Amino acid sequence: MANHKTPPRILIVDDQRSNIDVLRDILQDYDRAIALNGPQALKVARSKKPPDLILLDIMMPEMDGYEVCTILKNDPATRDIAIIFVTAKREVADETKGLQLGAVDYITKPFNASIVRHRIEIHLELKRHRDQLEELVRERTQELVEARNVAESRKKAAEEGIRAKNEFLAIISDELRNPLNSIIGFTSFLGEPELPQEERDQYLDIINTASSSLLNLINEMIELAKVEAREVRLQPEPFDLGKLLEGVITDFNAKAEKKGLELSMRLPDGLPTILTGDAKRLQQVLRHLLKNAVSFTNHGEILLQVARKEQTETEEVIHFMIQDTGIGIPREKQELIFQEFTQLEQAFRRSHGGLGLGLTICKRFVPLMGGEIWVESEENKGSTFHFTARFLKSAHL
Repeated sequence: MANHKTPPRILIVDDQRSNIDVLRDILQDYDRAIALNGPQALKVARSKKPPDLILLDIMMPEMDGYEVCTILKNDPATRDIAIIFVTAKREVADETKGLQLGAVDYITKPFNASIVRHRIEIHLELKRHRDQLEELVRERTQELVEARNVAESRKKAAEEGIRAKNEFLAIISDELRNPLNSIIGFTSFLGEPELPQEERDQYLDIINTASSSLLNLINEMIELAKVEAREVRLQPEPFDLGKLLEGVITDFNAKAEKKGLELSMRLPDGLPTILTGDAKRLQQVLRHLLKNAVSFTNHGEILLQVARKEQTETEEVIHFMIQDTGIGIPREKQELIFQEFTQLEQAFRRSHGGLGLGLTICKRFVPLMGGEIWVESEENKGSTFHFTARFLKSAHL
């Protein structure tokens, strides 16, 4: 018996039968499903046979397309279904709102059969590429987990491998999906010959932001892999501690101001100016901690404090503190946040963003600098991250 490939399933959602009939005729070679309102659309999307793509009318009674899209994108079971809005609206603001909610494209009425089919074929092909990429990530992650477990005993390797694999896949699939979807979705718009320059610039900005996010995630993964492989070596050299701290604060001023946060630094009198140590690694730790502080603080202030903990004739032990007035960390989670690939509750991550791999990297770097790292936090009141580092005294640069 011949093996016939199942055609992609498309859900057409519109309260006007005439529009549904037109789209069904245009898409005769697809597996089509229909819904006359928002609740019906949600039911089909959550069924045992969900659609690969949804053509979603915006203007519908009771529940409009924007509300349906929001519900679908907030549901883990349906958030990956591609949504193309079907609308008579042609305002940039309407398109921007839909794209911000998670739609990948717009089709305007009256329908042009060739444009409808072309748009749908583009996004179905993009979905196939994304699925292939996620499968590749899963395969490469499995290889990473297996390689990491070679040096451990068989029992511990099996237990740790399963845990690390599951948590790693959960985080990476989440963190990769968002910027990848933005890059893929908005890149498709740039091929439109009649796209206004204002929209083209807007889409390029979105693509650039998503690309930077993706690059940062990949860099963190590479950095952590180097630490795990013991390839990271400190490179001590004289540096100006005050200038280093001012530079790090300056890098986060704009982000803090955008959120209405006060970002400040407090240095004690008599703190040594010139030290010898690995300034690059110190900067990385401070950046990761300040990045988290800004991300998880919605109002109030963030304070970087520095103090001398110990000193000898040749060495200084410096204590760094990053204090925020953010959401805080539940007590039962405080021992987990430094573990690699740790993932807090999904609702927590969706609301405030993921901790990523930054804290794991900090946990590896700080001991290399002769110190330790810990956190003090109270839920809904804020957190203070502490770490110490050991440096040699220097007379000059």
